[in-house]
Amino acid sequence: MTSDPFSLLGIPTRYRLDRDDLQRRATRMASRLHPDRAADAIAAATYTDELATVHAAVRLLEDDLGRAETLLAMHGGPAPGEDRSLPDGFLESMLEIRMELEESHHRQDEAGRSRLENWAKEEWDARRGTVERLFDGEGSESDHQPGPVELAEIRRELNRWRYSQRMLEQIDPDMNALDL
Repeated sequence: MTSDPFSLLGIPTRYRLDRDDLQRRATRMASRLHPDRAADAIAAATYTDELATVHAAVRLLEDDLGRAETLLAMHGGPAPGEDRSLPDGFLESMLEIRMELEESHHRQDEAGRSRLENWAKEEWDARRGTVERLFDGEGSESDHQPGPVELAEIRRELNRWRYSQRMLEQIDPDMNALDL
């Protein structure tokens, strides 16, 4: 089986994702690969391994950040360890926001915590929208291929996006990014 989750599941290699289509395809594959359908124990073990690969691909593609990181790597963009760039002034603003969060937590200020949670969710949505536009272009069925400048910008956006993810995790450790 391929290590490309898009090809594995037969979906277009782009950021926009039809989650219903993804689930239909995964369900069909899971049905076809169910170990009970195997002719013998060796085939059942193979089906089990392939089914685990399908489930891992689905989890990766359902995760907005994971899907973006995968696409960036597939397009030859920089990995997180290769480029840690952020917009000017971003770290300073994050420091202020983290201090606000600590103060809200210390004072048990639920309104302040809620305001910061809303900020982090809005930041999450904004980064997701920007990354989608950079990967896929403006059209929903576009065959847009990001160039080197866009790939560097995507990396910067993903670096920034991780900060909002960490902020949400600090505010609510039970928060699941797949629910955003």
